[in-house]
Amino acid sequence: MQVNLMIMAEQEEKKELEQQKLSQKRIFTLSLIMLGLILVLMVVSAIVIAYTPLREYIPGYAGQTSLEREVYALSRRADSIEQELERKDIYFNNLKKVIEGYPFENDSLEQRDIYAPLLGFNLDTVNTSPSPLDSALRAEFEEDNLYNLTNPTITNPPQYNGAAIFFTPIIGSIAKDYAPTEQHYGIDIVSTGNQVIKATLDGTVVFAAWTLDFGYTLGIQHEGNYFSCYKHNATLLKKEGDFVKAGEAIAILGASGELSEGPMLHFELWRNGVSLNPTDYINFETEN
Repeated sequence: MQVNLMIMAEQEEKKELEQQKLSQKRIFTLSLIMLGLILVLMVVSAIVIAYTPLREYIPGYAGQTSLEREVYALSRRADSIEQELERKDIYFNNLKKVIEGYPFENDSLEQRDIYAPLLGFNLDTVNTSPSPLDSALRAEFEEDNLYNLTNPTITNPPQYNGAAIFFTPIIGSIAKDYAPTEQHYGIDIVSTGNQVIKATLDGTVVFAAWTLDFGYTLGIQHEGNYFSCYKHNATLLKKEGDFVKAGEAIAILGASGELSEGPMLHFELWRNGVSLNPTDYINFETEN
């Protein structure tokens, strides 16, 4: 009886030992499987991060500095473009102001409100349509080749000044000299008859309109940052956007505008936003 009990006890101990060994093997196997899964996940994560845009979100990643530099460069470029556009706006506003005779101090970005529109006057009520006489004059002078620079019989020969060749817009007497301190940025040339006013240089017409003070006014942008302005015309022969050659007819002498004191041309010459004395470049009183 006692022998049987001892045998049964030994068998139970063996079973428990075997179960313990199986449990240890299972735990070891599970541990290996977990470790393998972790390694696989780490490898997959590393591949995803290395070959996708997710790497940019990792602090200290080498490519992040390059991205920041690109963003900074684009920001500076956008800021430079914005400043350049502001300067262009100021330049064209000043150009418009020059044409309409309004004084200004400088071209700085700080002076933004540089154009004061006419108050108390409705420009829409002004009749700017050409009269029959104006139309006839336009047709006559636009077809006339007398003012071609290649014509040997041309009057008002070009004036040489450095690289620029200035053509005399009109022959006449100077009634008022250049006086920038008095906000008179050009000269007044008095003449008689329906004389033709000619472009002083090759260029593009950037302004051609009627203004209250100066009547029919025309402005031409030339190469070398030169700008010429012609005021108090009887009529204009060119429109905005037209390209003109030096000596080409652009207007007819007149007395339009409230500031006119008779048939005259108010002529202004500018370069780089600075007014010039036209008589330093052009002889208005003689043809030679």
